[in-house]
Amino acid sequence: MTKLSRYLNIVLYLLMGLTIVFAGLFYFGGEVEDAAYPTPVYTDSILNWGKILLIGAAAVTILFEIVNLILHPQSAVRTLISIAFLAVIALISYSLGDGTPMNLVGYKGPDNVPGMLIMADTFLYSMYILLGGAFLAILYTEVSRIFK
Repeated sequence: MTKLSRYLNIVLYLLMGLTIVFAGLFYFGGEVEDAAYPTPVYTDSILNWGKILLIGAAAVTILFEIVNLILHPQSAVRTLISIAFLAVIALISYSLGDGTPMNLVGYKGPDNVPGMLIMADTFLYSMYILLGGAFLAILYTEVSRIFK
């Protein structure tokens, strides 16, 4: 085990520990008084932690991809094809999105507008497409092993 992998394991365990703490606060930290529906007190905290993890993962991914392009410029074409593929998925997902405001009884918030609804649909459809692609890749890998 190298020094780097030891440090990465420590960081992994710290992140997992913090996530468990936030999950415990969310589930066992009580509920907001006088709320129309049961609402945990620490909902914002766990959502912000999720945002931090998402932004951190995206930043590390982009950073390592840039470093990889600098160290191995011959693989730039493959990287650009991957980016184009993700852009096509985003465009398809955006075109599938529906901006029709929903009839939500009792909701008067700012998020029931076409822009937010299309963005939410885009994220959902992107995840559906990527999840389907992951399942197909796993299925292909397992089936191709049978024939080798």
